[in-house]
Amino acid sequence: MSHMDSSLSDEDLDEGQSEVKRIRYDSKIYNVSRRFEKHQRPRRTRLASRDSHSFHVKESNLQGLIFDNGAHTIKINYSFEEEPKIIPNCIMKAKSERKRLFIGSQIDECRDCSGLFYLIPSERGYITKWDVQKPIWDFVLSKNVCPVNNYPVIMTQPLFNFKSIQDCIDEIFFEEYEVSSMFRLNPTDLAVLQYHKEIGAKPPCIIVDSGYSFTHVIPYLEGKKYLKGVRRINVGGKLLTNHLKDIISYRQYHVMEETFVINQVKEDTCYVSQDFKSDLKAAELPPSKNHIIRNYVLPDFNNIRRGYIQDRDQKDEIAENCQILRLNNERFTVPEILFHPSDIGIKSIGIAEAVCKSIFSCPLSFQKDLAKNIVCIGGSTKFDGFRDRLFNEVRSMIPASWEVNVYQPSDPITYNWMGGKVLLKDPEFKSKLVTKQEYEECGMSAIQEKFNQWSIIDIEETVQSKPKIEPVSYIDHLKKYDVFGKGIVSEESSENNEKKNENPEESRKCEEEIDVSSKNDGEEKLNLTDDDKFKLP
Repeated sequence: MSHMDSSLSDEDLDEGQSEVKRIRYDSKIYNVSRRFEKHQRPRRTRLASRDSHSFHVKESNLQGLIFDNGAHTIKINYSFEEEPKIIPNCIMKAKSERKRLFIGSQIDECRDCSGLFYLIPSERGYITKWDVQKPIWDFVLSKNVCPVNNYPVIMTQPLFNFKSIQDCIDEIFFEEYEVSSMFRLNPTDLAVLQYHKEIGAKPPCIIVDSGYSFTHVIPYLEGKKYLKGVRRINVGGKLLTNHLKDIISYRQYHVMEETFVINQVKEDTCYVSQDFKSDLKAAELPPSKNHIIRNYVLPDFNNIRRGYIQDRDQKDEIAENCQILRLNNERFTVPEILFHPSDIGIKSIGIAEAVCKSIFSCPLSFQKDLAKNIVCIGGSTKFDGFRDRLFNEVRSMIPASWEVNVYQPSDPITYNWMGGKVLLKDPEFKSKLVTKQEYEECGMSAIQEKFNQWSIIDIEETVQSKPKIEPVSYIDHLKKYDVFGKGIVSEESSENNEKKNENPEESRKCEEEIDVSSKNDGEEKLNLTDDDKFKLP
């Protein structure tokens, strides 16, 4: 009770001694004091020895708010919850309710989701419209969804994020939302932690992150990303949805404004083909012999909220008054863009080639282990057959003696968020957090170094150095030969030629002297007289 009474004066203590004695044996006050003592005990052990087991246990039980800010959806929840809340990262406006804007998960309250108009804060994966992103964050961090409540925040950002965007994120979270502490990192960093926890080891691995705007292939060596091996493909879920809209609008219905519905069609019907040419031939067969063709019942938002694939054998009375899409080769030609972007004119390599190039760009000692640990995350990897197709293509591009393994989690979308729970259990994580006081004292540049450099590794490559190719000069090569190319000119003659070019007047005199001397030498050797000279032909 000394800590509680330290602010009282001596007179108050004298007058209140009797009152303190009266309430000393009250059960409620006694329980509070017991709780206060229990909370004080770990502090004493922490001050006594920082390396004790109790200190590590306390650090590993740190709770926080995990905020995975994706371009399409936001995955957010507290670390003590089992699953995250998935909220659309956009603002939508419906034709049926023109006066209202639907932010995030409020779209579930919309009566008619046909013809939705989207306001997306990100462009090519990076935040460009802050007037759209800020209201979405206000809704997500409100009391009705996930308030901060003085919890440390783990915030994700895209790979190679711009410095100006990072400054805006830090400013909004520390000054607008008054976050007590924060840590910012890439979502693939969390995926690596979750993968290492599941397998019980920390081998080198490759993360294939195929999301909404792009696809990244990132190698991780010793738990940290190797930037020289990172590969990026500008193909994601947004491009696939837009391409499917173009195909359906050209062949059947005009659906260019039905992004919400066509995205559901893509998720429900599309798959990755294992043999593209054979599936194309099968798609040309009549419907009775065609195993690819499917009928998709579009939602009317009265009786059907989400569309579904119609069964061939059963009669569907509900679908009689609904529009039906007949999907044939669109089911596998759209996801094929992930493996062959050149099909629609994009000059880029596919995912399998990017994985192999990423492996071979890493040091030799890690390449075999990287091929064994390929992890697929992101919404665009949920297509049926994606894992098998990636395995077959990578297997054909890698030496036969190497082992190849492609791992796909049960839920690739929330896999990063689960890795945030692993990060909070790290006993050293609390030292990596940046508090609001450090933000105000150190500034943004020091904070960015702390956030961006902790998971980057720079290893000297042990790849065999290629022999240096010296440039070839054809002029120097031709100087070795005389005018007619019959013989090789000696080095002395070549030096004399260079001197001639430098001093042309002296070179002429030297030539005349050489000619005269050569004539005299010839005459002396032959011992010819004047009469003999005229007799010569």
